Order: sequence, then C-alpha cells, then structure tokens
Amino acid sequence: MNNMRTTRAFNVVFGIIAFSLVAAGAAFAQDTPPVNGPLTVETIQSGWVFAPEVRAADFDTKTGALAGGYLGHMWDRQWVVGFGGYYLTNGDRNFAMQYFGPVFEWQVRADRKIGFGIRTLVGGGSATMPMDVTFLVNPRASQGTGRNAPTTTAAGTRITRSIAVHDDFLIAEPQAQMSVNLTKGQRIVFGVGYRATAYANALQDSLNGVSGTVAFQIGGK
Repeated sequence: MNNMRTTRAFNVVFGIIAFSLVAAGAAFAQDTPPVNGPLTVETIQSGWVFAPEVRAADFDTKTGALAGGYLGHMWDRQWVVGFGGYYLTNGDRNFAMQYFGPVFEWQVRADRKIGFGIRTLVGGGSATMPMDVTFLVNPRASQGTGRNAPTTTAAGTRITRSIAVHDDFLIAEPQAQMSVNLTKGQRIVFGVGYRATAYANALQDSLNGVSGTVAFQIGGK
C-alpha cells in the first residue's frame, strides 16, 4: 500500500512539474517580441534572495506544518543557489522533524507579473515519529501428550502500542511553483512538491509525502 501511495504521489508531482515547464515555455514564446530596430543592451540582474516559507506536509497518518525558508543568490533572474532548512511546528517530542541542505531553483518569467519555476532541496535531517508495535504478552507453555510429544507454546495476548521512533535520513524535495510579483523585489511563491527520503531504516517511507508551500521571496531584483 505504501509503495502504491508513493508511486501515485511521484506521478502527481512530476506531472505538475512537466505541465509547469510546458506552460512556462509557451508563455515565454508568446511574450518574446520580435527584434526590430536598434539592439538594446541590458545589465544582467542578480542579487541575494531571502524567502521565509510555510509548508503543509502529508505524513503517513498525520498532517504537519513546517516553517523555515532559504537564503540564496540569484543570477539573471533565473537561477538561484542557496541553503535552506525546515522544522515541524505542530509536533511534540514524539512527532518532530527537521531537515536542511542546499537549494537549487530555476525561474521563468521572474520579471513578469506571473512566473513559474522549479526548486529542489537536497540534504539531510532527523525525525521522531509514532509507530505501532505489537507485543506478545504472557505466552503459556503447554506439554503435549505421549512419551515423545514435543513441547509447544500457546499464543499469548497480542497488544499494540504506539511508541516514538527516532531516525536520521537523507532527503530530496523537488517542487513546481508559481510566483506572483508584488513589486520589483518582492513576490509570493506558491508550490507543490514531494518529500522523498532515504536511509531511514526504522521509519522507512513514513517520512515521504506531498507538501504544499507558500513563500514570501525578497530580493533578486
């Protein structure tokens, strides 16, 4: 069931990314005017970008709210390379998560009212999540009949308890996004992505899931 859920989530996220690329390419082609008259030379615009962000994240059985953001440098209003991190805000000691790592972003139409882009965080983190564990309580030993009859164990009572499990992991979190420019150096960014983790031996794929994000990006004029 978890494998089917993960496969469906990957299909949805990468379908959105592919659609965003096609839409951005079509919009860029339509908005590019023909070159007539004298050639205009423009300075390549770049600068630092800071983006506080909130995320609604789907976990195995819960929905979490993460806060964080990233700081990076933008080149030519298209490429951003930086560093970001996020932590779970609505958890407790049995439901906690934090991760961080380099951030890579590609933007299209960043100088227009509506733009598109793709962003990926690749890094690592740690998490503590509840996990159901079943115990066998009070098994009873019973002796069979006959001279050479084997000894068997009668089944005891099975009790399921939820325990907190801690694990470290590697993470890759790609997302497709749409930006709305408010001013020349301020924009709101909406995104949808997928959180894919590896080397979480105890929690396994319970850390994976779809997330929706809203960021306020400042800078990179």
